[in-house]
Amino acid sequence: MNACVDVPQYLSADIPISLVARGFNVETLVREIGDHPDVWDRYTLRKEVYNGPHNQMSDIWVRYNSWDNYKGDPVAFNNEHISSWYPVIEDIPSVYQLVMDVYNFVGGVELGGVLITRIPPNGIIAPHVDKGWHARYYEKFAVQLYGNKDQSFNFVKAKLSANPGDLYTFDNSQLHWVVNDSTVPRMTLIICLRRRYGN
Repeated sequence: MNACVDVPQYLSADIPISLVARGFNVETLVREIGDHPDVWDRYTLRKEVYNGPHNQMSDIWVRYNSWDNYKGDPVAFNNEHISSWYPVIEDIPSVYQLVMDVYNFVGGVELGGVLITRIPPNGIIAPHVDKGWHARYYEKFAVQLYGNKDQSFNFVKAKLSANPGDLYTFDNSQLHWVVNDSTVPRMTLIICLRRRYGN
């Protein structure tokens, strides 16, 4: 990991998204995902059950409540749990090192869910607020795997257009949405964690 640190800006009501660092190496993970296109949408619970703001995107579940614990009740599945790595890590093994690089860089003490999202060209994640135990318990960090100036993560009073390798943090308890007004997909690694000096 070669990250050039920007001055951290801690999240507030007026600044719910903040660039933390630049320069994380994402090329290997992007290549592994390209070599294994079947890693997308192995688990479609977020789209099928909720059919809400995320229904235009695809995702890769890297780490969350073990799928063995899913008994048909999505509410129970999303309640308090200890996250575990999903089998997809065998197809995209470099994701583990990238997650741990971020975890160590920000001073993580507990690791939760890890997700990779992909929004197609001219796609969106509609405005929403994330709820539930996992969303409240963990702080959210993201590494941009594929992005450009025509893609943005938006809040009412702030937005960020991230480039590949950028690390940022965001407050998903505030209304937010993502727009991809470009001709290429937007791909993001989302890491949920608790840290020594976090919120």
